[in-house]
Amino acid sequence: CPMYIDPGAMNKVILLQRQDPDTEAWSDVGKIHARVNKSGGGQTFDAGADQHPYVLDFDVRYGLLVSPLAYAPHLYRIVYAGHTFKVVDTDDYMEGHQYLRIRGRMYE
Repeated sequence: CPMYIDPGAMNKVILLQRQDPDTEAWSDVGKIHARVNKSGGGQTFDAGADQHPYVLDFDVRYGLLVSPLAYAPHLYRIVYAGHTFKVVDTDDYMEGHQYLRIRGRMYE
């Protein structure tokens, strides 16, 4: 069954930003309505330290602003609720181009 998101659930506004690979400066791509949900989470081990990163899934409508994320997620970040999230993964369910799930990990 294809991913369906109730449009009424997309009630949070996120700011998508893109980093220029040459200057490393961040610029605004645009504000987008999203459904925000805590990711399944997980646990990572970094230099022997037990880490529990804060990870959110941002579900947005597929469109011109977000389509480039599928091929270069490392160039993007999301600003939401006063926090910045590095884009670590995207999912365009079965390449249906209807919704895009963007997984973001909060910067430490």
